[in-house]
Amino acid sequence: MRLNTTPNPPPAKPCIRDMHELIHVVLTPQLLMLAPLQELTRRLHEVVAQQPRFREEAPLVLAGEQRRRAQYSGGLRVAHRHAEVA
Repeated sequence: MRLNTTPNPPPAKPCIRDMHELIHVVLTPQLLMLAPLQELTRRLHEVVAQQPRFREEAPLVLAGEQRRRAQYSGGLRVAHRHAEVA
């Protein structure tokens, strides 16, 4: 039995090309919008395990989707009231 003791390389900067491929080819925008966050998190872990080049982009995709859902989770609200005209 042999243990792999090589350390993981430090995280690199996210790549726009990889981000685009992750969102539009690997996951698709419809999957991002419709899948529950728990399932999306699981799927992103799976993608990173299979294709390590997406490890910098996956947390950004998840954070962006959480932000988008938080923004649209509330109901309709009034931004300000119109002043009554006399």
